[in-house]
Amino acid sequence: MVSRVTYRPFEEDDFEDLAEILHREWYDHLSAPEVGLLAAKNDLAYMLSISTFSQVVFVDDSARGIVLARPDGKRTVTSSRWRKISENYLRQMRELSPLDAAEYWETMELENAKNSKLLEKSGFAKSGEISLLAVCSSTRGMGLGSVLIDAATSYLASIGAHKAFLYTDTDCTWDFYEHHGFKRACTYRSTRDERRLLAKEMYVYGLDLSA
Repeated sequence: MVSRVTYRPFEEDDFEDLAEILHREWYDHLSAPEVGLLAAKNDLAYMLSISTFSQVVFVDDSARGIVLARPDGKRTVTSSRWRKISENYLRQMRELSPLDAAEYWETMELENAKNSKLLEKSGFAKSGEISLLAVCSSTRGMGLGSVLIDAATSYLASIGAHKAFLYTDTDCTWDFYEHHGFKRACTYRSTRDERRLLAKEMYVYGLDLSA
């Protein structure tokens, strides 16, 4: 059977389905499913709070992926409402499992610190950012991620960005970005102690939009 694939900007009714995708793909290792889902919801709400562009892909009317982007890498909150929603999910996580919440927050702070230093060294500090790309593993191979990333880079180019970048690491399919013309601009290799929280290597990948 041929699936029907459609794309449109994010709408609030998409949130729960997209958060579940992030939960399954990124947070199924946490001690309790409820904690993992709250972490995923916090991530999605925060990324929505800093992004100015969205595109969601649907397969047979079910949300199966999302891309978000923003004009530059300075992570200023553009939507205070989504930031407050993000903070509420983090508060729920702390109430449900203080230990998991503490480890999650420690990971986020360490990851953000390393990413900031990577970006400074990469030459892409004032470039457009693809802030989130997530596609359900059950639909990979359908070309959905390719359409999403092309939509994000087209948006960035349309608002005058000359370069685009994104963060990724060895826990992700970073070769996908190379297939789409992105080049590895900077690498950080985690120390032995940091690998309790971070991937083995962290990257900034960049793309010249003026080429």
